[in-house]
Amino acid sequence: MKKRIICFVLVIVSLLAACSCSCVRGNSKYDYDDLTEYIKLPNYKNHEYSLKEDDLKLAIGTYLMQYASEYTIKRGDRVNVDIRFFKLKAPGVSIKAEEITELFQDDIWLENVATPDSQGKYQISYQIENGIIGTKINGKAINKQYTLADDFFVEEYRGTEVFVDITVNNKQAERGDVVMASYTGYYLNDDGTIMQEEGKDKTFDTSDSSAFFIGAHLAIDDFENGLIGATIGEEKDIYATFPSDYEPVADLAGKKVLFKAKIKSFYTAPTYDDSFVQTYFVGFKTTKEFEEALKKEYTLTIVYEYISENSEIFEYPKAEYKAAEKQLIEIEGSFASNMNTTLDKYLQSTYGMTRDEYIKSNMKTEMIFYSLRNMIGASIEPTEAEMSAARDNLIADYKNQYMQNDGLTESAALATAKDMVDALGESYIYENVLYSKIDNIVPTQVKVTLVPAVYDDYVFDAQTK
Repeated sequence: MKKRIICFVLVIVSLLAACSCSCVRGNSKYDYDDLTEYIKLPNYKNHEYSLKEDDLKLAIGTYLMQYASEYTIKRGDRVNVDIRFFKLKAPGVSIKAEEITELFQDDIWLENVATPDSQGKYQISYQIENGIIGTKINGKAINKQYTLADDFFVEEYRGTEVFVDITVNNKQAERGDVVMASYTGYYLNDDGTIMQEEGKDKTFDTSDSSAFFIGAHLAIDDFENGLIGATIGEEKDIYATFPSDYEPVADLAGKKVLFKAKIKSFYTAPTYDDSFVQTYFVGFKTTKEFEEALKKEYTLTIVYEYISENSEIFEYPKAEYKAAEKQLIEIEGSFASNMNTTLDKYLQSTYGMTRDEYIKSNMKTEMIFYSLRNMIGASIEPTEAEMSAARDNLIADYKNQYMQNDGLTESAALATAKDMVDALGESYIYENVLYSKIDNIVPTQVKVTLVPAVYDDYVFDAQTK
């Protein structure tokens, strides 16, 4: 799991993704028949693994936030509105005439919009407040025609035909909202004042636009809770304490800090149900199936992390090292050149690695997978049929991309896709099939204990109750 300074976002990663660049080796099969003189893997099958249910919840919350849509007002929101009333040109004629200025409602906060109070009354009128539901916070007026109801707040206008312009200016953030916000995080002294460094406020993180799903526990709770009640454009100081086990920045663990935050816009996360997974994830019909797949992927992650951290490298094969360096120069070197910098400076700034560290990191990944292949045995070796099917799938994927993104005709896209797959080479397809087969086998070889969730109030769980 990777954690941002604020967002605790689960990122499920396979080692295949980590070494995607190093796998392209032309048309000769990258063949490690015996790696015992180079690497020793730990006994990963007998290791005890713990899978945290919280991490699976974070993954779900991350996906829901990713597919959030522009916010529309719902029943119970606290919203700020401008409401203007206009006469009809003539009774029964749907043409707007002069404004009824004495009814103008400017900068009004509606509490629990479209929800009656304990006496069953509405602030404005049930028909007008219900008309606000479904509108967007965009500063644009919606226009509706009403015969004002018997509960209209000015008695003498009840029964009058009018046009109503309603502009929703704002709302208050609440649990379940996805918000885009800017923020800056400041270190604090023991007395609660902002720490100074070389005469300036000492900061640890800043963002001009980040997404937060309030109540999903993707951010530290103090920050999420601090956003509740905030409105668009409002500057808010949020005092927070980082968890004592916070990992990404060691000197923040357990520390009190200040966030200066401002909400920029609101979004709505989709409901987490069977329809959601069917819509956004091919091959899944239910949330249960989706969650089982997440468990498998997370199991792969923690097993591969254990193997990677505990593998012993005796030596990096010289021939493969040179091949990897050559490929590094060809691929990453072109990016460095485009940025008018040296390859070594580019690797340091982009990956935080030296050239040697980058090469060995990618080689280690491949050596681990080929060692796993050899340990599992001949049954893992990709067959010709599997290679052919993988090649066809890859061509189909590229063809669709070229048609959708580049506007190519189907025949042109197909030809271009075939050329691309040929350029990638047989070894690329071989390793994709190999890694996929290993990914399917490894989770069945280990025992994983599911650790119950610490939080029992994930906002998206409530959606399905």
